[in-house]
Amino acid sequence: MQLERVKADDLVAGDRVLWDLHDENGKLLIPKGKIVGNAALLERLLAMGLYADELELFRTRGDSRDARQRALQKAAQVPLSTVGVLMAARRKLDALMQQLDRTLAARLIGERVGEMADQVMSACEADADVAIAMVLLRQEGKYAVRHMVNAAVVAALVCRSLGKPAAEMRSIVSAALTMNVGMIEFQEQLKEQTGPLSAAQRARLERHPMMGADMLREGGINDPIWLTAVEQHHECIDGSGYPDELYGAEVGEAARIVSLADLFCARVTPRAYRTAVASNVALKGILLERGKSIDETIAAHFIRTVGIFPPGMLVRLANGEVGVVTRTGDKVNTPQVKSILTADGQRLMLAVARDTAQGEFAIRETVDPKQLATFVNMEAIWGASAAYRG
Repeated sequence: MQLERVKADDLVAGDRVLWDLHDENGKLLIPKGKIVGNAALLERLLAMGLYADELELFRTRGDSRDARQRALQKAAQVPLSTVGVLMAARRKLDALMQQLDRTLAARLIGERVGEMADQVMSACEADADVAIAMVLLRQEGKYAVRHMVNAAVVAALVCRSLGKPAAEMRSIVSAALTMNVGMIEFQEQLKEQTGPLSAAQRARLERHPMMGADMLREGGINDPIWLTAVEQHHECIDGSGYPDELYGAEVGEAARIVSLADLFCARVTPRAYRTAVASNVALKGILLERGKSIDETIAAHFIRTVGIFPPGMLVRLANGEVGVVTRTGDKVNTPQVKSILTADGQRLMLAVARDTAQGEFAIRETVDPKQLATFVNMEAIWGASAAYRG
């Protein structure tokens, strides 16, 4: 038995212990299931060092913390917001990727990713507009992880528009969350690279879909929708994709959904070798590619989902104010907007709702986020659904 030291936030006085706890020499101190009610004693023991079986700790540590967090939230009657749920999914996926080899070896990846897929789906169900805005406005953190969660959000929303059954949606969202497991560290390197890819790098890039699917199989995944979507998420219906240059119906529908989500989220994110494009430019590109490299039906559902002016897009109004698109409006070109800057660039004390159907507040142009040196407080704009307490 390999022992690992227990951390202070693994145990709370009054909770049942989930593992046999030992000292550094392997002597049993506290048996599994015992309640340690004395906080001072628990603190002293933790300071001395408590150890548990490494594999058991790895299997259940996340479950114990999640259960404790849910209990605390229930006691406080504070529901998780859409932003909070998606940020939690990012943290969990980051932790999983840091322990990917162990997770695969323990054949836990299906369970762990499935839980995150459920989180993404519930967040999109609770507030789709805030979920989309997260993709555009919250681009902090490790790119490789954030990108897969963002793609999972878009994939979930497209699946909802297509009327996919929950089980199929879960498989597709799981595929988006794991589409790049074959190149996590390599992807981080590429993000910072300013020069063109070498021949070796290009070959490595084109192998990652198959590598990722093989890793998932070794980790116990046998879901054909999930695996095929990972294998094919860089294939295009016009045969221009990789690694197998599949054409037309050879590219599965799930892969087409994940591919579109991957493409949109990549285009609206800055890299070292290029700046992000504005979301409306990314949307225009998708419209132009409909029926060519991108499935026309899926593209139509994607555009219907996010709209011409997606939530989170920054716009300048006819009166000069800069605002954030919050929701769809009565017409596609008159979304709901809240102004955050005055015409002369001063931050408004409160975000002010504007009716873009009125000439004074009509949308004049979109605003490049790079030109806006201000933090967009999502909670101030969307309320409790966008609250995030870290």
